[in-house]
Amino acid sequence: MVMTDEQLEAIRARLQQALAETTAEISEIDEQVRSFGAGEQDASYGVDNHIGDQADVVYEQERLLSVRDRLADRKVLIERAITKMDQGEYGYCENCKRPIPPDRLEALPFARYCIDCQADMDRRQGGGWR
Repeated sequence: MVMTDEQLEAIRARLQQALAETTAEISEIDEQVRSFGAGEQDASYGVDNHIGDQADVVYEQERLLSVRDRLADRKVLIERAITKMDQGEYGYCENCKRPIPPDRLEALPFARYCIDCQADMDRRQGGGWR
């Protein structure tokens, strides 16, 4: 089933909102990571700190970078979906080329695959946003 112009515009608005939110989250994480770096450059860093405290800082940096990577992947998918809309190619499975059901696109507007193809890929590769 092909989506109506009204449905597409509603999804476009959601994608643009998701893009703005994701971009803001990435910027916030970047700022947090930079603040950790500033603490390390302090001359007293490490002198009075317990090794466990330092490990906590490293762990938190790694956690933030992991979250940032996941958000960056999501941002790429959102941008790709918006580009497909602009090109009139939105809503079709990248694997089988059939239309993706509108209810799937309502739930996951940056979906790249229909449910059957996604399930097949998940069985072979593991989950994730695709």
